[in-house]
Amino acid sequence: MEPTFTPQSLLAAAQDTTSLPTFSSSATHTAAQDLAHWQLIASVLFDVGARTPTPFCTSLTVYHFSRFLFCSGYLDAARYRRDTTRLSWCDLDHYLVHLPLQRGLACANGLRVRPWDVVLLDLAQPATFSMAASEGISLLMPRTALSLLLFDAGQLHGLVLRRETAAGMLLARLLSSLAATAPHLGMDEALRLALPLLGMVAACLAKPMAGQTQVQVAGQADLGRRVRLHIERNLHREDLTPAVLAKEVGTSRSQLYRSFKRFGGVRHYLLQRRLRRCLLALCDSTNADRRIGDLAYDHGFVDETHFSRLFRKAFGLSPRAARTALNNGGVSGFCCLVPAKGERPVLDHWVRELIHG
Repeated sequence: MEPTFTPQSLLAAAQDTTSLPTFSSSATHTAAQDLAHWQLIASVLFDVGARTPTPFCTSLTVYHFSRFLFCSGYLDAARYRRDTTRLSWCDLDHYLVHLPLQRGLACANGLRVRPWDVVLLDLAQPATFSMAASEGISLLMPRTALSLLLFDAGQLHGLVLRRETAAGMLLARLLSSLAATAPHLGMDEALRLALPLLGMVAACLAKPMAGQTQVQVAGQADLGRRVRLHIERNLHREDLTPAVLAKEVGTSRSQLYRSFKRFGGVRHYLLQRRLRRCLLALCDSTNADRRIGDLAYDHGFVDETHFSRLFRKAFGLSPRAARTALNNGGVSGFCCLVPAKGERPVLDHWVRELIHG
């Protein structure tokens, strides 16, 4: 059973913390322990196997940008796999963007990615690839975060932006600049930059993916993904109820409820996503002059007092206090965006929190 963290305990854990939340992995054990250490950390994403019996070295830092995770550092050569067996039970719904810096990677389907090419993987689809020992940069984001910024998400799995193309050069430079800048960012800056950065990523992907067809993933997992994307695109609607959702996505209520059981139910998931989007809207400088009640209405709430009560219960402070804290550079109240350390590896918590909200 996963540990439970209250907003108050998270607030207490992050008092006076203004730096961007980070998680570092640096193996310092025996060869076998080094590999096992990395396998445990990466297990939320991939099954990992070493390519050589030599000591396995890692030196990575992961930054939590509230809307995505950003990772930079060094990894020894290894094989990575997400097969159909894993996909049958794994509920991750993320895109992984990767930029190898010194040496590339080779996919089982024959695809080759050179240094400074940018490749995108859809973690809802099978993938097997080998990476040479190299420094690299990765960006992990939930499907809904990117799909909302693209007119048609199309088929992104295995998309490569070559280093000689304009889009490839721009995205590679953006990621490398962010890797140099991330250690110096405060959490308030990260909250403001997260959405524009995702917008730049989406803009770079838009032309290369044009004309590619969407690959459907069958089964209950696909239903959950379709419903979550439908929810993200319709959070402004006050009539977005389980009954309406079931009708609009073409499923039964019983199937819908099964898909959202692990989220605490459909209504709970809807409420959490609305509250999370309102919190992020308060972080957006373009909303600085907008009334809090209008922001709440934009996300499906019809009563400002009721919204404020729910917001305080979820995040430990009122919407007005949250806005004031951000404007004054005090971001301890926003630590609720980042899960505390628990029994699972920190990366596991962070990855799952991106879609569980």
